[in-house]
Amino acid sequence: VLKSLSIIEDDSKGLSSLEASSGLKFIAVDQYVFWMYELDDAPKKIQSAEEELEQLEENQMAIEEELVPLAEEFAKLMANPLVKLGHFCGECSWHRGTSCASRVEYLMNTYRDSKVKAQVALMESTPSCNRQNGETSV
Repeated sequence: VLKSLSIIEDDSKGLSSLEASSGLKFIAVDQYVFWMYELDDAPKKIQSAEEELEQLEENQMAIEEELVPLAEEFAKLMANPLVKLGHFCGECSWHRGTSCASRVEYLMNTYRDSKVKAQVALMESTPSCNRQNGETSV
């Protein structure tokens, strides 16, 4: 049977005619073996992907739970009149066309400062980065 199928496979008109009359699609044996392997392996791959997704969702939930107190602390810092983080003006000019936000990025990257520490330091040392009464000083 395989020998006759390989003869038919070489004859594309004969193969097309046989496929049309039988309502079947013929494929090469190596392609069939590959697809069968894929189908046999599919449940394992699905199970593995589901386990990985479950683990990622658990990690996401844990991270989100850790963020709640941090978000509350951030809101308190932003509202604290002594810290005045709400007055930081990132768009203002720090020096020679460099924005205050760019300077904060530089401080964070160069000195490994946190964003809050860099902003507070810049606001203390550079009045132009400290927005007074909601006004921007450019």
